[in-house]
Amino acid sequence: MKNRDTTVICWELLRALAPGPLLPSRLARVANLPYDRLGDYLGFLTAGGLVKSEPAEGHEMYSITPRGMDALNRLDSALKMLFSALE
Repeated sequence: MKNRDTTVICWELLRALAPGPLLPSRLARVANLPYDRLGDYLGFLTAGGLVKSEPAEGHEMYSITPRGMDALNRLDSALKMLFSALE
């Protein structure tokens, strides 16, 4: 597997959280990311206000914020524009 850029990993994490909150273990699986590296990315996204964590039934759940949703929509638009230009 080819190494992914930090931007791509953050985009994948935001996309995974768009439908609803996830446990960190599930989020790591969906994003195909080792659990021990997930904390770095979640810290970055949380510090930027794109993701938030909330306790739920004794577990930490992560969800996308409105600011994170806006960033995801902008990234999606930029990628669509880029790929349409390559066609």
